[in-house]
Amino acid sequence: MSAAESIARRFHEAYEQLAPNHGYETREASRKPWSDVPDNNKNLMIAVVARLLEEGVVRPGEKENHHG
Repeated sequence: MSAAESIARRFHEAYEQLAPNHGYETREASRKPWSDVPDNNKNLMIAVVARLLEEGVVRPGEKENHHG
């Protein structure tokens, strides 16, 4: 799994987990494990992360705690 796909997968999982804590309920159709996300959606998320990696906006392997 590429760094871009790994980050996209974790983003998807974290988004689904955190959405209710922020007063947002995701659509049932999108509330799926990464393996069940439609390929076109998955490929878009991977492409976005790849772009952010290329631009240096995100870097693989770095963790930051932001609670605010």
